[in-house]
Amino acid sequence: MIITIVAFVLSSWLYVSYAASSPSGPSGGSWQGLGFGIAGSGLMLFAGLLAGRKKLPRLPIGTARFWLKAHIWLGLLSVPLILFHAGFRWGGVLEQVLLLVFAIVITSGLAGLVFQQYLPRVMKESTNREAMFEQLPHVCAALRATADEQVVAICGSLFPPRDDSVREHEGLREFYVGTVRPFLAANIDRRAPLLNASRATAIFSQMQRANPAFSQPTLTQLASICAERRELARQARLHRWLHYWLFVHVPVSMSLLVLAIAHIIASVYY
Repeated sequence: MIITIVAFVLSSWLYVSYAASSPSGPSGGSWQGLGFGIAGSGLMLFAGLLAGRKKLPRLPIGTARFWLKAHIWLGLLSVPLILFHAGFRWGGVLEQVLLLVFAIVITSGLAGLVFQQYLPRVMKESTNREAMFEQLPHVCAALRATADEQVVAICGSLFPPRDDSVREHEGLREFYVGTVRPFLAANIDRRAPLLNASRATAIFSQMQRANPAFSQPTLTQLASICAERRELARQARLHRWLHYWLFVHVPVSMSLLVLAIAHIIASVYY
């Protein structure tokens, strides 16, 4: 961070001096502009080496924490350097696309940094039960098995009774099989009524009024299990936000590298 701040202040002073002394304004083709461009491109390339460092965790060149900090701070330092190189101009079509992709890379990187700093704390504070994302199907299966036992203890079975005269617990069984049990699956339909806490509370309140007193503990237990499943669903959503941003950041970063090479070739050729 200190290196980045010092380098930013120094490069800003150099750019202001250079821009003030240039009669026709700053240009990316001047030796000063080329210097900013080379420095900014070098920092972008260094930031991209983090992926290679992750592939070689035993490589004795700095810790993973050091590389991550360097990736963040030096990647941010490349922003003003590239703008100094461009003289705060958009340039041609290739340069415009390059700057747009560059902005997406920086924005997605900052978003990922916020996700990694903020979401784990939210996940810890907002969920009573934490489960690894990969273990979610097993946890859901355990919740469903517990719920099955609660319902079978009263209804005798999850299947409709063969004797049509035995219908005392049919409402509870149908509610569980049709609404609660699908909600306890590993994959939940986004339209599931129990996914909304307020709606789930209203549904269980209605079921408690419609069923006899001896089934109330079972309904209370099912409501608690469904609340646990909602917490796990929210945790899974946060987990996806925490990790899936890389599917934007990494491919766009590779595109940035290709466009930067094309920009260099085009600048040298023309």
